[in-house]
Amino acid sequence: MQLFLRQQLILDKVRDGNPVHIDELVAETGASPSTVRRDIRALEESGRIVSLRGGAVRLDDRPTELPAAAKSLINQAEKAAIARVAAENVCDGETIYLDSGTTATRMMQFLHGTRVHIVTSNTQILSSPLGSKMTVTLLGGAYFPEIGSVAGSMTDRMLNELYFDKAFLGANGISKAAGVTTFDVREATKKRLAHEHSRESFVLIDSSKFDKVTLCRSLDLAEANIITDAYGEVLESARSYIVATSQEDLTRVRPATPRSPAAVRSPRPGSRR
Repeated sequence: MQLFLRQQLILDKVRDGNPVHIDELVAETGASPSTVRRDIRALEESGRIVSLRGGAVRLDDRPTELPAAAKSLINQAEKAAIARVAAENVCDGETIYLDSGTTATRMMQFLHGTRVHIVTSNTQILSSPLGSKMTVTLLGGAYFPEIGSVAGSMTDRMLNELYFDKAFLGANGISKAAGVTTFDVREATKKRLAHEHSRESFVLIDSSKFDKVTLCRSLDLAEANIITDAYGEVLESARSYIVATSQEDLTRVRPATPRSPAAVRSPRPGSRR
């Protein structure tokens, strides 16, 4: 049996999520145990299956970070509503941090006409039209083209020296137990630093990511001001939340208590457009 056909057969066998023993795959493919193990190793290295103890394999169904191009096609209306409300919380003359992520990128279209200095690790912003009153500073660091981001020690060093009026952060999941999480420790560290160096910060996340947990915690949920598109029980554990469901409908719930009396203002609801 050809390599492609053997690997496809292995994937078909594990597609239902149940573990399959290597001996069974040897019998099905007619290949030697060493050949099947090489096929399994190749599929494992590509992230499609995982090996288990006792010589079994199963489908790798763990959540993974989608490329930015793919994420931009998901929940577009919801992300636009979130981005609109996030932009309405930016005041003229402020300096803001804009995180990587497709929802943060969408904010750019709603900031036209606002005099704002944007400091960002989001490389997708470079292809966004800039308003005449915008100034953009791109942070340095290791470049991750699939997610349109820079992160790492150089980025952290720069963030340690910068301070913002507001930060708008992305996330891959929120849950009561794990808080605000992301797939990469470098991204988590970056988000934490931006949060700590901002008078006020917001997490932009659509409701499809409620009760989802990924690898690294970036914030405790009790620290997070959430802007989202729909209500979920997990929001009750957040510091505050804003639900934006359409161009005309904005629900603001439980405004944030300032982190320090002199520093932080509460979120302001967006103007009707």
